Amino acid sequence: MKEYTEIEDLIETALRKYPKARRMAVENFCFSAPNDKIANDLNIIEDARLYEWHPDTAQSIRFVLKSQKKL
Repeated sequence: MKEYTEIEDLIETALRKYPKARRMAVENFCFSAPNDKIANDLNIIEDARLYEWHPDTAQSIRFVLKSQKKL
């Protein structure tokens, strides 16, 4: 339960820092990200291109994953 609260807090912080980020994309990506730094990096790049994310969305995800040591 503590881990869930921690990731929620990180996401909220990231969304405040990057206000144009898409909440749903950040939440979905961060809650499902594996502990594979290379895969996460590649998936962010590919998803950003595929879904035409605003740069704030990718930056927000990177902020959360770096805080979790998953990037």
